[in-house]
Amino acid sequence: MRFIDNLCIVLAFASGLILLAIIGLTFCDVILRYLFSAPIFGARDVLEMGMVVVISLSFPFSWRIGGHIVVDLLPDYDNRALTILRDLVVRLIGIFLFVVLAWQSWVRADDAVLFNEATNMIEIPFSPFFIVLAVGSAFQVIVLSVECVRLLAGASLAHNIELMNGPEDLPSE
Repeated sequence: MRFIDNLCIVLAFASGLILLAIIGLTFCDVILRYLFSAPIFGARDVLEMGMVVVISLSFPFSWRIGGHIVVDLLPDYDNRALTILRDLVVRLIGIFLFVVLAWQSWVRADDAVLFNEATNMIEIPFSPFFIVLAVGSAFQVIVLSVECVRLLAGASLAHNIELMNGPEDLPSE
């Protein structure tokens, strides 16, 4: 599980760097657009494709740290067997959804090459971004599958990722 958590961290770090670049691009585009009436040509295309990468690479990390939105439709009845069954069903549904997403993304990547699909302004090809989405989804399937196996084996699903909650977690000098 440590290897998977480390890979999740690497993907999340890459996702964060891309997000910072997108924020910088958007900031510069807004400044240039409103102060100098000279927006960056193609900034929207780069923003859209960058967000595909950011979201695709952050799936597994968000899942491992529990950073996603949770709706408790099935409460925890203080029964270990029911809790494991509930968690297993949730992960199996996730596996199904991400397998479909990975498969359809891969199919769309082939279609994008066949039909030469690209963004409108600067013609960034869609195919590599569909492949990134497929790979991110496939890795999420791996994460969920490993968690299913660990659930059935009775092992812990706790992550090995060190998180900082805020300024109070920073080391004091």
